[in-house]
Amino acid sequence: MKTIFQTVTAVGMLTLSSSAFANIIMVGDYIQTQISDDGTLGEGRSRPGLQYDPTGTGSFDPNLDYIAPGTPFEGFGVRYEGSGLLENRNSVSDGGVGSGEDFLFTSLTDMSASSIFDNYVTWAGSARNGSMSIIHEFFFNDDDERINILTSITANIDLIGLQFARAVDPDPDNNPGGSAVTANQRGIDNNSDGDTTDVGDVAAENFVGSIGTISGQPLGLFADTDFVQNTGIVFDCCSVTDPLRYLSGGDLSSSTADDGIGIAFELGNLLAGNTVSVNYAYVMGGSLATIDLPDNPTTDVPAPSGIALFGLALLAISRKLKKK
Repeated sequence: MKTIFQTVTAVGMLTLSSSAFANIIMVGDYIQTQISDDGTLGEGRSRPGLQYDPTGTGSFDPNLDYIAPGTPFEGFGVRYEGSGLLENRNSVSDGGVGSGEDFLFTSLTDMSASSIFDNYVTWAGSARNGSMSIIHEFFFNDDDERINILTSITANIDLIGLQFARAVDPDPDNNPGGSAVTANQRGIDNNSDGDTTDVGDVAAENFVGSIGTISGQPLGLFADTDFVQNTGIVFDCCSVTDPLRYLSGGDLSSSTADDGIGIAFELGNLLAGNTVSVNYAYVMGGSLATIDLPDNPTTDVPAPSGIALFGLALLAISRKLKKK
């Protein structure tokens, strides 16, 4: 069987400054979050982890945080043939790179001042085993109700069957007197016919989300890429970053419990020296009854991997013009 290798060269790879500092807070009208030095959102129980203000006035309730309360969890995982799971998650190290994490910190840089986006932070790291380097680029405009993420992996050795996942335990109501329970679902059944396969629906492999059962605060993971991808809901609320778990569809199609959610991608085979990139987003906005994506999810969220960041630039410019 012929082995096919991904030879995608990352577009718009940033040259990070030599000065690096940990824990950069990103603040917009709807979203406030913190990027830690292990490449995750949030730093342990310190706030902000990830907060959402549905009024768009930047009034963030400290008691409504998806990540910081209870056992905080947001992270990413990577697999390739023969590797086992490589992961970073803030439930291991409270936002710093702990001994139980597999990607070392290289740099964390606020690029907002020189970016077309109002908020733009890059994190760079490398695998402890020397197999790859990885960059996460987090970016959104002040009037966005989502966090766009571009993850780029550069192979130092040939990586066969490369997989990547991002996951979170969404706990907006886990405050004193509250609850860690959320209503969780894969896909969006917009015509309420019991499936997510019709025109206007959002397929289960593209979206997984949750809503706080008390606050109605929504949070979802969304992507529409050219890669094989899938989402999942898992029983283990605060630890699962394994791409295999999410690529298999997780444990449930819907639930009302303290469960975790995640999205994963089959990135193929990557030759040493080559880079592959994938776009996805944490999406917010919605109501007590449903979880809503942006009005045009296939265009309002960054384009599939391999599309130049020029397209993202046009998106940012159009949104800024609209805001003005």
